[in-house]
Amino acid sequence: MQIFKSNLRGLFFFSALIFLFLTKAYGVIDLTDIGIGARSMGMGGAYAGFADDSSAIFTNPAGLAKGKDLGFISMNGTMLGDINYFMLGASDNSPLGRFGLGYLNASTGGIPLTTITGTGSTAVVSQYGTTDYNNGQVFISYGNKLGSLTRGKFGDNISIGAAVKFFLQGFSGGGAPMQDANGAGMDADLGLQFEPNNWANVGLVCKNFLPAGFGGKFVWKSRNGEPEVVEGVPMSWRLGGRFKIIGPIAIKSNSSQKLDLIADYENQNQVGRPSLFHVGVEYAPQETLALRFGVDQKPKAGESGIGVDNNLTFGVGMNFRGFTFDYAYHRFGEISDNSAHFFSIGYKGPEEVKTVKTVKEKKEEKQNNIPFPTIVPKPKLINFTDVPSDYFVRMPIEYLSTLGIMSGYPDNTFKPKKEITRSDFAELLVKAKGFDVGNNVKIKFLDVPIGSDAAPYISMAVEKGYIQGYPDGTFLPDGRISRAEAALVMARFSGVYLKKRVRQKPFPDVAVGHWAAPSIAADKELGYFEYLSGKSFSPASYLTRGEAAEIISKTPFAKAQIDKLLSGKK
Repeated sequence: MQIFKSNLRGLFFFSALIFLFLTKAYGVIDLTDIGIGARSMGMGGAYAGFADDSSAIFTNPAGLAKGKDLGFISMNGTMLGDINYFMLGASDNSPLGRFGLGYLNASTGGIPLTTITGTGSTAVVSQYGTTDYNNGQVFISYGNKLGSLTRGKFGDNISIGAAVKFFLQGFSGGGAPMQDANGAGMDADLGLQFEPNNWANVGLVCKNFLPAGFGGKFVWKSRNGEPEVVEGVPMSWRLGGRFKIIGPIAIKSNSSQKLDLIADYENQNQVGRPSLFHVGVEYAPQETLALRFGVDQKPKAGESGIGVDNNLTFGVGMNFRGFTFDYAYHRFGEISDNSAHFFSIGYKGPEEVKTVKTVKEKKEEKQNNIPFPTIVPKPKLINFTDVPSDYFVRMPIEYLSTLGIMSGYPDNTFKPKKEITRSDFAELLVKAKGFDVGNNVKIKFLDVPIGSDAAPYISMAVEKGYIQGYPDGTFLPDGRISRAEAALVMARFSGVYLKKRVRQKPFPDVAVGHWAAPSIAADKELGYFEYLSGKSFSPASYLTRGEAAEIISKTPFAKAQIDKLLSGKK
């Protein structure tokens, strides 16, 4: 009897493959089970609710929907000193959604082949050759927001994705029984991510879900006159989440530090295979640096059957202008030599700034007596004939008009008391964030002509989840927006954490049970409704153009542009 024996110090997945091969129970290895991306691997290999860059190509394709620019990811590492592991992927947007293309490879050479003659104490082990192993996988992935596919009717906080993958693996050299033992196959993954609020993201991934009849299989080619061997690719699924504990938008607000908890539950969907957990944390003491720790459970063979190894991981990462540099250390098994070092380089574009001032920061501003900027700016401000010098929102109107965020009318009036339309409010939100919309219209409405100037702004505002259309496929661009509706939109726009209920009235005429009370309370805390201090809120009253200018000028996004204007930089 010939037995294949490796000097790889017990690497679990190759040992399992070789055992299956020699017993003619062939099997295919999904390399994503090892881990993808040094960032994820530093946090115990969790990714289901966490994937948000090009690594989502391999892990949870739904995470691709979060990308906004051309992105790429790479990783390389050497496991146990013998196994070369390499990953490369890139993703970009298209009119149909976001697509990604990726490649994975693991290989090792010079694996000794031995024979055993005799039994018991007289057994003799002798080497008769070596063989090389190579495993390559190609991924084609797609992700998109459900809201984009439903034209904004629902699903703005849900992302979906799918990935098709092709396997090529086998042995070369060494003579029988390993010579030309090669095969190919394919399968597919499905992914979903759901963002119930601003501090949590939940994900679900079903890997290798295709049945053999639909192509989900691996075929070892015929050799030495033997027939082809067809194997199904083992299916598994993961449920996980990412929870923002500390940060600008988190359970506990902090503008300078971040702490995230990431956890996955994995079911192998095979008899005798234990369920696994992957848990990690990421702490960012500053914007460009992150420290990571985790526990990555992997199956292991034991005397009583298949058990679980609790592998400790840690890592460090840097982010500079959208470029990411990550390192991860990962133990495999209980032997200290069974450890690996992984390095990743990637690009996912600059993150959208999401900052809200804490109560403490606002108190400090008041204590320091820092007023709203009223200095004479270097550039000449745009003024209007119907906005007198003593008008309570004159400065916000002039600042936003000079910046091009808002505009007046041909007769040099602004009409500050005119009720703002839903179309104008959507455009105002997009311009305040500084987004470049071009002519791109992803989300279409029956009553918004595609060629209209407002269509790209409405589309982006709906895509970002700031404002919504109606179930009948309309947006009502000329409709008015009430103060209560504006409060909800501004809460979404600012990414503020909303409580389900408030304990006290935010304004005397807003009951704690009012549907918009949590949004009104949060916006009031941010200072958006400071101009109504000591007054009634009148939630059913329609928002005016002057009020809209005042509210938007209080947001950190508009303030940043106003600061540049006043400094003469713009």
